[in-house]
Order: sequence, then structure tokens, then C-alpha cells
Amino acid sequence: MPKLTEMDIRKSVLILAIPVVARMSLQSIVGLVDTAMVGRIGPAAIAAVGLSNQIVFFLIGIITAFSIGTTTLVAQFIGAERKRKAQEVAIQSLMVTLLLSMAIGLFGYVFSYEITEFLISRMEESDPDVIAYGGIYLRIISLSVPFFFSLILFNGIFQGAGDMKTPLIIMAFTNVYNVVMDYFLIFGIGFFPELGVRGAAIATSSARVFAAIAAFLLLLRGNHYFKISLSRASMHLQFPLIKSILKIGVPAAMEQLIRSSGQTILTILVAGLGTIPLAAHQIAMRGLSLAFMPAFGFGLAATTLVGQNLGAGYFSRAEESGFTANRIAMLAMGILGGTLFIFAPQFTRLFIPDEEVVFQSAQVLRIVALTMPFLGSTITLAGALRGAGDTKWVMYITAFGVWGARIALSYVLAFVFNLGLLGAWLGLSADFLIRFFLTLMRFRSGYWKKLALKVKPKENTGS
Repeated sequence: MPKLTEMDIRKSVLILAIPVVARMSLQSIVGLVDTAMVGRIGPAAIAAVGLSNQIVFFLIGIITAFSIGTTTLVAQFIGAERKRKAQEVAIQSLMVTLLLSMAIGLFGYVFSYEITEFLISRMEESDPDVIAYGGIYLRIISLSVPFFFSLILFNGIFQGAGDMKTPLIIMAFTNVYNVVMDYFLIFGIGFFPELGVRGAAIATSSARVFAAIAAFLLLLRGNHYFKISLSRASMHLQFPLIKSILKIGVPAAMEQLIRSSGQTILTILVAGLGTIPLAAHQIAMRGLSLAFMPAFGFGLAATTLVGQNLGAGYFSRAEESGFTANRIAMLAMGILGGTLFIFAPQFTRLFIPDEEVVFQSAQVLRIVALTMPFLGSTITLAGALRGAGDTKWVMYITAFGVWGARIALSYVLAFVFNLGLLGAWLGLSADFLIRFFLTLMRFRSGYWKKLALKVKPKENTGS
């Protein structure tokens, strides 16, 4: 197979992006099916599961430090043809990820009900069903956190090496398992007990466990892209290497924490509007997550291509890779945004029959659909900047957009101007537009080319 640093740029973008788009779209579809099944229990159940998942996504920001740092360094070392060094990066990241994720999972398990109650603290009167459902769901999900976070890291390793197909295959099998087990355990089909929300949590958690184990075994076996080799020597923590990972990863983790905390606070604000707007918000977020999957695919493609080309010393090619991925992403997101705008009510009815929930959810989905091309550009060019290690500016831009527009403007429009859920999503759309302009300006500046890790070309020792 030709090297990514040598083949046609548009072809390389599509080769990398299409499997990622397929994988993440499949994952989102499974999430939608999961939400639709839980929605048959009632608005309280769907609101509770959405809140619990919001906490998990918030905590992902911590592990992103190693995932983004690992993807970037693996890509740059692969581009420089130093696979052994890339292996060291992968192993060091895995060890630290396991230590952190076990602590996070334990915290979520112990305080699951308290966390859920905090998230709905702005409700005039707390809904006991939301607390009960959310507490049990978060408690079970917390047990799978070490596996889930390891899976995120494994995917980052595969992606840095340019292998987008392996994560797709793993997620295809595990997501099918998730949907089937959701159906059996939520509704009690056949000899399975009817577990409701608890069943949804068990299905999701066990799917993540199987996926993480499969990814780890495939990395050990290896392929023509990459493999890792474990030995007693490799298991010792190498603090200088961990420092290099963190130098790139910590700003990326802070960016993720800013974004996810902003979304969590937005959810808390929406919860203050009542159970119906909260349920509508969770459904609309599911639709949004499905719609921007192509952008994540092109963003990851840009990360890999920019990283590998910079590692190989091809600076102009790295820049053109970022712009090519961006153009394709904007086109794809424009098509998806138009589709979402037209079919927003039909989409919402897939999850819940409540007409008030359907109306509110479809209304906000149509507003945010208009910003899809700009969101696609932001995600793709941010991925390109990460490939160069320019994660600090991505963090700064995210902070300005999320806190300066999404939170502040959403609060003013929703509560001061009494626009409710509509006002909250207008603030969200403003965030997308602001970050689009700032990210585009940063990438066009070209300063990120100076930040790439100065890796040496392949030596005779293969180190």
C-alpha cells in the first residue's frame, strides 16, 4: 500500500475519512436506537440517560490528553519512519490511561446518584424518576469506564498510524451486539429479564468491554500499519516521553473539558426549564451528534495526514491536506444539514410520541442545521492543527466560543428574553459560527508549521 505521504491528497483524505465516518455514524445510530428504546419508557428515562452520558463525555476530556497526544506523536513518528518510537508512545499512554480511568470509574460508581441530582438542581422541583434512572445508569456505566477510555486510546493509536479500518470493524461488531442486547434487556425479550434503563446500561457497558479487549488483542497481533510489543522493560514509565505526550495532550484535554463542561452546563440550564424541554434537548443533541459525524471523520483524517507529512518534512503537502479535508467536509456537512432541516420532525418522532417534545426538538434542530457547514470546517481544521501539535490555540478558540457565546448567550436568550430551549440553541449556533472564523484564521496563518515535533529521520537502528 502506498504511503499516505506519497499518494494523491484527495484520495488519502477519503481513504482515511470514509472508514471513520462509517464507524462514528454507526456508533451514533446505535446511540439513537438506544435513545429510541429508552424513550419508550418515558421522558424521565430519556432525560436521565442523556444526563448520565453527558457526565461520561465530560470525563472523556481527561483521557483526551493521552489520546490526542498519542495520535499526534504516533503520526509524526510514523511519518519519520520511526515505528519503535511510536510503539513506546502507545505503551506509555496506555499505562497512564488505565491508572486515571480506574480512579474516574470508581468516583462515578460511588457518587452516581449525587451527580445526577446535582445535574437537575435547577429544576423547580426535582423529578425523583430522573434521579433514580440516572443514578443506576451512571453507576453501571462507570464500571466500564477503564475499558471505554482504553478503547478511545486504542482508536487514537490506530488513527495515528493511518489504520482507520480496524476501529470500524471492531465497532461494527460491538454496536450490533449493543443494539441486540438493548432490545433483549430493556424490554425483557425471551428468557431475558425486563430491566429497562438498567438493561440499557448493561448492554452499553458490556459492548465497550468487548470492543476494548478486541482492540488491544489486535494491536498486540499487529498488521502492516502498526503493532505494539509488551515487555517488562517497556512497562516502566518513561517520564520524558509522557511529558512530550502531555505537552500536546493537556491543551487538547482542556479543550475537551471546556467543550464538554460547556455542554454539561447548557444541559443544566435546560434542565431548569423542565422535564419536557430537557427531553427535547437530549433528542436534539442525538440528532446533532449524528449530523456532525462526517466532520469528525475528516478531522481525524486531517490530524493523521498533517502529522505524518510534517514528520516526513513535507510542510506544503501538510497544509494542502488540511485544506482539502476542509473543503470536502463542508460539502458533506452542508448536505447533511439540509437533510436534517427538512426531516427534523420525522427524526424526532423516532424517539418519542409526545407532540410537545417533538415540536421543541424539531424547532431547535432546524436552527442548528443551518450552521452545519461551518461546524464541519471548525472540526476539520482543528484536527489539522492537532496533527501539528498546535493544541493550545484550538483550546483558546474553544474556550472563547463555548464560554463567550454558548453559555453566556444561551442563558441570556433562554432566561432573560424567555426564549426557553430555542434561546439556548441559538447560543449554541452562535458558538459554532464564532469558532469557524477563528479556527480558519489560525490555520491560514501557517504558524502551526513551526510547532511540529522535530523528529529525526529513520536511523539504521530502526529506533
